[in-house]
Amino acid sequence: MPHIDAQKLHADSIVIDGCCPLLVNMNYIDWYKEGGCTVVTPTVGGFYPTIISFTFIAAWLEFIRSRDDLILVESASHVREAKQSGKTGVVLHFQGTDPIDGNADHVNAFKKLGVGIMQLTYNTENKVGFGAQVEDNGLKKFGRKLIKRCNDAKVIVDCSHTGYRTTMEAIECSEKPVIFSHANPMGAYRTATARNIEDDQIKAIAQTGGLIGVTGFPGFLSDESQPSLNLFLDHIEHLVQVGGIDHVSLGIDYYLGQHPIADPKDAQANYDQLVSEGHWKVGDYPPPPHYYPRGIETPEKLPALTEALLGRGYKPEDVQKILGLNLLRVYEAVWDE
Repeated sequence: MPHIDAQKLHADSIVIDGCCPLLVNMNYIDWYKEGGCTVVTPTVGGFYPTIISFTFIAAWLEFIRSRDDLILVESASHVREAKQSGKTGVVLHFQGTDPIDGNADHVNAFKKLGVGIMQLTYNTENKVGFGAQVEDNGLKKFGRKLIKRCNDAKVIVDCSHTGYRTTMEAIECSEKPVIFSHANPMGAYRTATARNIEDDQIKAIAQTGGLIGVTGFPGFLSDESQPSLNLFLDHIEHLVQVGGIDHVSLGIDYYLGQHPIADPKDAQANYDQLVSEGHWKVGDYPPPPHYYPRGIETPEKLPALTEALLGRGYKPEDVQKILGLNLLRVYEAVWDE
């Protein structure tokens, strides 16, 4: 087998991180650029009020306008444009639908502002359905309305952090591909609640034409304080075996509270607040410090992932699918058709 230059393959590839809450601080975008990301996906909405989401979106739109190396991604062609021009594409993402506030018309408004992906819940109950860390009574009536509106408005439905029953009913309800932007398989590591996902969920998502983005958050990979890169690859391999190579992507989920970004006291205070407010359960979210997999601890180190995938025996074309082409296909299927 001929030698493959991992650095060149990474540089030539469309690389998409499908979940980037680290970019609450926009200055970290330069780490993603250094890591070769073609597209980043900052969180601009979740379990907070509508006005806060508008504030985040407004800040991102101004940030993109102020820099000539960024482009707002609203179609698959924008991704290709970003790659060809050496710019970084930005996809705006909700981790939770609280900003919709029970009004499906808000989907249209946020879509017009560039929000291309909406995650249904964030671990708890809301007006759409039930999260991964509460008793799950399934998709609510408004949840069905919201999914139809997302389909009509060309917004990707995301089931990360969502309960098992709500997820399966959402998949059945949607007429377009559905994703888990950042979720790992129970078959590789069983979490206390449904934050990681079962094999039948993986198969159901794949049948929609969607995919699962593997995450590097240590609590979803193993009970080790710092998982190895090989362990991260084990999760990718399980997803590939169950769902197929066309249905795996990246949603690494780097965030401000992780090591070495957060001061230890700040990381603990942030953790305590999320636990006290019910957004995180201790069984799934170990206390900090949160060390991401060795070798890809932070976004500028992502070229090491391409080398590791090649080392596992993945063909170059399959590596490129995982790095970004699979997610690009979903963009095309939902946004462009």
